[in-house]
Amino acid sequence: MKTLLAVLALLLAGCATTAPSPTPEDAFRFGGISMPASGKVLETQYDRGIDSRYVVVLTLPVEDVPKLLEASNFAPGDLEDDRVIDGRHVYRKVTVEGVTVRLEMFTT
Repeated sequence: MKTLLAVLALLLAGCATTAPSPTPEDAFRFGGISMPASGKVLETQYDRGIDSRYVVVLTLPVEDVPKLLEASNFAPGDLEDDRVIDGRHVYRKVTVEGVTVRLEMFTT
């Protein structure tokens, strides 16, 4: 009986693997983001429930923020929008603080 419990515990422990971390490329593809080469990703987060949400924090020279927005098809002057990307309605929000840029992209 003890052996059976030990084997069962090992099998269950093997099933409790964590999901792979999201890649920035996954997030950029999800949100239709085209990042300039001068950007450096600091952090990528992913949440999934009924909806999906990516958050990417990066550093980007201030002069390249307009390039990011234009290449990612934001309307001039907009830091928030919603688009249909690969058949999904994705809401996108960009927050800029100095050289730190936060991209939040989610579906609803």
